[in-house]
Amino acid sequence: MKKILPILFLFFSVCGWAQEVLTGMQTNPQVRQKYLERQMQGQLNVVNDTSPVSLPFFDDFSYDSIYPTSRLWIDNYTFVNTDIPVYPPNLGAVTLDAIDERGLMYENAQPGPTPFIADHLTSRFIRLDSVFSPIPRKITAADSVYLSFFYQPQGRSRNFPLKQDSLMLRFLVSPAHDSISLTDTVHFPDVWMKIWSSIGMSLDTFRFYNNEKYFLQAMIPITDTLLFFKKTFRFQFYNYVNFAAPPEYSWQSNCDQWNIDNVYLNIGRTMIDTVRPEIRFMDRAPSMLKNYESMPYPHYTAAPEQEMADSISVIFSNRDISIHNCNYSYKVTNSGGSFTKTYTSPNFNVPPVYSTGPVMLHPAVSWFYPITQADSAVFQMRHIIKDNASGSVFGDTISRNQNMFNYFAYDDGTPEASYGLTPAGAMLAYRFNLNKPDTLRAIQMYFNHVLNNTSPPYFFLCVWTDDAGTPGDTIFSRLTVPKHADQLNKFVTYHIPALPVSGTIYIGWIQTTADNLSLGFDTYNDHSDQIFYNTSGRWYPSAYSGSLMIRPIVGKPIPLGIEETGTNVPELQVYPNPCRDGILHLRLKNSGTSSAEGYSLTLTNLLGQTMLNVKYTESLNLTSLNQGIYILFLTDRNGNKNAMRKIIITP
Repeated sequence: MKKILPILFLFFSVCGWAQEVLTGMQTNPQVRQKYLERQMQGQLNVVNDTSPVSLPFFDDFSYDSIYPTSRLWIDNYTFVNTDIPVYPPNLGAVTLDAIDERGLMYENAQPGPTPFIADHLTSRFIRLDSVFSPIPRKITAADSVYLSFFYQPQGRSRNFPLKQDSLMLRFLVSPAHDSISLTDTVHFPDVWMKIWSSIGMSLDTFRFYNNEKYFLQAMIPITDTLLFFKKTFRFQFYNYVNFAAPPEYSWQSNCDQWNIDNVYLNIGRTMIDTVRPEIRFMDRAPSMLKNYESMPYPHYTAAPEQEMADSISVIFSNRDISIHNCNYSYKVTNSGGSFTKTYTSPNFNVPPVYSTGPVMLHPAVSWFYPITQADSAVFQMRHIIKDNASGSVFGDTISRNQNMFNYFAYDDGTPEASYGLTPAGAMLAYRFNLNKPDTLRAIQMYFNHVLNNTSPPYFFLCVWTDDAGTPGDTIFSRLTVPKHADQLNKFVTYHIPALPVSGTIYIGWIQTTADNLSLGFDTYNDHSDQIFYNTSGRWYPSAYSGSLMIRPIVGKPIPLGIEETGTNVPELQVYPNPCRDGILHLRLKNSGTSSAEGYSLTLTNLLGQTMLNVKYTESLNLTSLNQGIYILFLTDRNGNKNAMRKIIITP
């Protein structure tokens, strides 16, 4: 006899468990790629630590490198970047997290209640015994030595450091050395003294307690002449990481980030010496497009008024104690130099950031990129802020390219998190608006590497039409698995048969398992209004700010790349669906054999629990199952899932 369970109850039970999943990443692809390059070139562990550096010691991490400069630092555990820190004093900061210099999670990164020390940022030996300009002399306590730095918890990362996940600073008391006697050699390790620490918290909490400041400056006086005024002075930042923070998934991925900027050590300072006079940009150069980071040039030229931004936003700060009269400008040119557009603002006063906060300008974009028949284009953008005072060196410059190739991209190409859905049968759709009819040729996706993933989850790569603002009819579906490019930090191209498309389309997937597919997620650019998910029969907008790393490729045919499936992909037809009398009929096409021998059927509920597992048959008796939604899988003799269908059982 059929068991009766109200569908409404089942719906709410499943919805209480079904969800979007956003976690940190288990690798840092930028660091990993750089590490492997250095390994191939034999450049690992080549920092020469025998020559101390002299005062002043200063690093603002504004250089083009993912590792801290070896001119000042001796290790590569930390990550220099512009992705994670939010509004640092200048563009670029260094991040401490749970990933090592190889771009991998630390080997002792295991779930447990006890935090462990993860990243280190260690200075070279510093001559804190003497100064050499204008004349050589010893440093004394009267020289008033201070170490200062700016710090920020979390930044744009998903998982913020908890109370026990501290950022620490320590000074070297005695370097490691060997003591040699006539009979033995005794090794003495480094001796350190803890100097300063900050407990973990979210960025929102941090700003709440610090007058809405994104970064806070620490001032550390160095007064012990006996312990620290040596030619072997050294300091080190390090962070604690804890992987037992339910209900977060942080134990599976990178977490507990801290950002540091403007590390400055020198004599002649005081506790109120917090000012470093300069005018600097605090964020990256923006896209001139309203909707995309990049888009196909023909689609731009088809509707430039819809795609060009009316204005852009640039943010900068005056870190002096006095007002500066400044001028801002930008210049945009194409790669051949035949196109140039400029903007110059009226002169304006910039008050100190300490009193009014950063300054955000919104310069107008009252022009269009050239309207041509070209398939692609590249435009260079340069933004300049400068002080108007005669002879002043205050100012800053940032730049970027605007690429117009054959793909749409909301993301900037760098993931800061991993996105996924659960349970089996969950659907993800990403909305793109086309300005003219075109042909969809391929779909690029960026899947993060998942450690210890021996069985990659199958999913259906799908394309839908639009139905009043949410996905409508399915116009393409293919079973595939998450793949990774041969090169790190690259997208994988899934080629599809030429598919005519127009208007609004949605690209995404239907899951066959409850596993997190771990799609790259760009937290820097927020296009969450284009992301939809469906775990219960209804489409919902995403709850997470950011952009999925999915890119549709349109236009001319492109060279074939990765083959996702063979030509004889079986097609499984099921009817009636919804199934009302408990009997489900099946038909198998394109099995590549004269019969369905070797295929099996597995039926699971939305929690991933197996309800039925039998050899392929043309009818299934489902009368013993409760009303609700189920997932039916077709599996071949090699254990590969070749097809999936959502089955609905109703009264």
